[in-house]
Amino acid sequence: MSVYPSSLTIDGQEYTFHRLLKDDFFSLNILYTNPRHESYVLKLSDFRFVGGWLFRPLAAWISRREYTIYQMVADIPGVPALGPRYGKRGYLHRFIEGNTLHEIERQIIEHCQLVAGDPAFGSQKTLLSPDFFEQLKTIVDEVHRRRIFYVDLNKRGNIICSTEGKPYLIDFQICLHIPTRQGWLGALTEKIFERLKREDLYHLYKHKKTFQPQLMTEAEQQLAQRSTLNKRYRQLLWQPYVGLKRLIYPHGSNETIWYKWKKEKDQSPRMS
Repeated sequence: MSVYPSSLTIDGQEYTFHRLLKDDFFSLNILYTNPRHESYVLKLSDFRFVGGWLFRPLAAWISRREYTIYQMVADIPGVPALGPRYGKRGYLHRFIEGNTLHEIERQIIEHCQLVAGDPAFGSQKTLLSPDFFEQLKTIVDEVHRRRIFYVDLNKRGNIICSTEGKPYLIDFQICLHIPTRQGWLGALTEKIFERLKREDLYHLYKHKKTFQPQLMTEAEQQLAQRSTLNKRYRQLLWQPYVGLKRLIYPHGSNETIWYKWKKEKDQSPRMS
């Protein structure tokens, strides 16, 4: 029995299951379409491991928290339009047709492998528009203006290049809202928030350095340098976390969905 519905109703319109977009460690992302070719993504928070159902009350809290954060940024151009809640552990948002930076990077690698030594490979690194990362920074700056630390900008699967070439930011599951404080606590909070915003920009310019190194300014090169805070985070938190996940998913947390894609022979564009 499926853990997600075969159809659902949004604003009086019936949407039917189209395909599974992602099945990872913490959630399911399912695409639904209607006869007018309008699409929504249903994100269901869930712990995708043996016995994970025991943690569904926590998954429900995570989903509510993410939806609250999403409501704070839903009107930002470059953030997919937010839809309604679905049950205790889900919510919907508009689907953006396009490719994630992860998928674009894979396309570049595949091209390089097929045409080894081809001088055209250099031009493949400009698949994104010259101002793609400037547009993305505008989105990130506005997220910061809403006093939200995005946190997860290191994941290229969270950044979409739409079919029109516009950047979109998805997945607000682990974002942090930093409320305004007063007095000495406020001063300390602002100092911490400024430092956290710097980490988001580090990841943004790290991606630009990968895809458009020829367009990097000297200031952006400096921002793309890993900070001491980031090094300590990787050593003390990220690496132990990844090690734990590998005990459960030896080949990565997406191994389940990769199997399903292979089984279904689904070669259509996917949003990570």
